Amino acid sequence: MRQVQRLQKEQMIKRPKIKAGDIVSVSQNIEEGGKKRTQVFKGIIIKVQGAGISKTFTVRRVSFGVGIERTYPLYHPQISKIKIKKSSRIRRAKLYYLRGKKGKSARLKEKAMSEEAIKSMKELEEAGRIEKGHKKEKEQEPMPKQEPKKSEKKQEENKKEQKEEPVVMKEKEKGKKELAEDKGDENETKNSEEKISEKSGEGTKAQAGAKT
Repeated sequence: MRQVQRLQKEQMIKRPKIKAGDIVSVSQNIEEGGKKRTQVFKGIIIKVQGAGISKTFTVRRVSFGVGIERTYPLYHPQISKIKIKKSSRIRRAKLYYLRGKKGKSARLKEKAMSEEAIKSMKELEEAGRIEKGHKKEKEQEPMPKQEPKKSEKKQEENKKEQKEEPVVMKEKEKGKKELAEDKGDENETKNSEEKISEKSGEGTKAQAGAKT
């Protein structure tokens, strides 16, 4: 039994101390079709039932002349927030008589919230602020660098190859131009040598004719 009680205490979430007659707003997390949203239900608590982790409370409100009641498990993880807005003076633990009343007759006399309720609300607000601060710190922390996937590596290699290809083509074109220029210089030197040899041959023939 002690082990069961210990496990139940570990699973119990911090909640404000509520009682019948409190006007509260209950925020519930709902998942529909892969989307998350919070639904807020405002009303008066007409009963608190059970003890420990199985404790439940029933909230009642009237909308468009129709009474709506919802029963929530106090320590359910889907209930993200319970906020006490007002407290009322009551003499009963269960306010079922409100079901048969309408308008002003269904109202209860207000009273100051108890010190315990105020303390529990402040503690919960401080805890929420601390959690928000931790979340912000985690968001600000630099994320560890992830190794690129094989597909990303291939894409980077292809980009590098594409960048290198035009450089190689330009170098080849430059080499071809240089070769062409070298060949042209060689041809020019050959032509000049041939002209010089022709001129020298003509000069030797003229000298030979003069001697004769």
